[in-house]
Amino acid sequence: MKKFLKNHKKEETEIIENQEGLELVSLEDTAPALKKGRKKKEKTVLTPAQKKERRKKIIMGAVAACLALFIISRMLAPSPLPVVTVRGAETATIEQTVDTSGTVQTEVKKTYFSPLSAKVGECQVNVGDTVAAGDVLLTYDAADLEERRQEASLQNDEAYYSYQDTVNKSAAEAAEYSRSSHDVEILEQQVADWKASVSALRQYVTDLGCHLRDAQKEGWEDRSAELQSMIDQANNDLTQKQEELAEFESNLAEQKSIQSASEDAVLTASAKKQVTATKDLAALQADKVENAVEEVKDGLKAEFGGVVTDIKAVEGGVAEENGELLTVESNEDVCVIISLNKSDLEKVKEGQKAVITVVDKEYEGTVTRISKSATKNDKGASVVEGEIHIDNPDADIFLGVDAKVTIEGNKAENVIAVPIEAVNVGKDGSFVYVVNNGVLETRTVETGISSSELVEIKSGLDGTEQVVLSIGTGLEEGAQVTAVEG
Repeated sequence: MKKFLKNHKKEETEIIENQEGLELVSLEDTAPALKKGRKKKEKTVLTPAQKKERRKKIIMGAVAACLALFIISRMLAPSPLPVVTVRGAETATIEQTVDTSGTVQTEVKKTYFSPLSAKVGECQVNVGDTVAAGDVLLTYDAADLEERRQEASLQNDEAYYSYQDTVNKSAAEAAEYSRSSHDVEILEQQVADWKASVSALRQYVTDLGCHLRDAQKEGWEDRSAELQSMIDQANNDLTQKQEELAEFESNLAEQKSIQSASEDAVLTASAKKQVTATKDLAALQADKVENAVEEVKDGLKAEFGGVVTDIKAVEGGVAEENGELLTVESNEDVCVIISLNKSDLEKVKEGQKAVITVVDKEYEGTVTRISKSATKNDKGASVVEGEIHIDNPDADIFLGVDAKVTIEGNKAENVIAVPIEAVNVGKDGSFVYVVNNGVLETRTVETGISSSELVEIKSGLDGTEQVVLSIGTGLEEGAQVTAVEG
């Protein structure tokens, strides 16, 4: 502390200790007192504790003096301006991209079914095997195939001959029905005629009886004898007519019975169509079996290149007709199925190109489908399924694996752009803050497309402005600020 006092050349001062604390005085004004104080100090002997307390008070006084000088200097200094981070608007090319992931899936999947019921010989592939178009997938038992062919042929013959027999019988019955119908018509006329004759004879006999009674009443013997003879002859004729009528009626009943029976035996139009259909079905089945045997006699073959993903056929077992055998999924026509959220849908359109990474290998892709129906994902968010066709697949494609996808969206070249965090949204639309000659201003802007970092400014800026990246609480338009490049 004594060294500090000696360094001040303009005003020599000395610290005088007393019981009340520290005091700065002029040596010229207090020379006698100093001399007196020194004499007293020379006479006063301090204990170690007193010396320690004296040093502590000296230090505290010096600190208090320095703190007071600092506070006064800060109070007299001007207040600093608020600092805002800015960046210059720029001319740039903005490309929208959507980064997502999905699962590689086939676009062509075929499940093979057995074309006929036959015994399986040998499965020549396993699940996960790759096959090329024309590769044999499985074989059938050759002996069983031949047996199936002969069985179908015999069934066809049976149906054909049964049809011919039914048709021939129907034709015979139709002829009999025609003949009996003709006879019935004649007999019905004969019965009608004979009934009329019998009725006329009966009336004739009745009339003769009346005349006979009149003749007998009048006593005309000759006339009576003649009438009686006529009555006897008429009765004989009546008896003969009645016998003939009975025979005609019997014949008529018989022919009607034949007519009815033959009519029932004749094929109706529907029945004829039915037996014809049965015959044709048997023929079709025989042809089907024949074609199926020809198709698989050398084995069931793959129609396209791909991966075997499922096998249901059992070696030595019988594959029923239309029974599932195995499934092949193409690895030549493949896609990636992705999920798109609401913000992605604003950037992704059908026909856009994409880069697909599968097991560290890149492929080119095209967005081919965007579902029009949203679903919920595991987190309950609404997502829309999209499909990206892989344009250049190769043998390294694995179905069912995850793939990284970068979709190339819209592109704006040589446009005014600002950092995305600089754009604010208010009730009147989008705006940015700019610093103009140290003053904070707002500019209403029309935005275009955006990337992860930049936003296109269609109007509102000319590209020379310093836009504010972030603004502190309480700052408003018109405030003076200090701009710092960020």
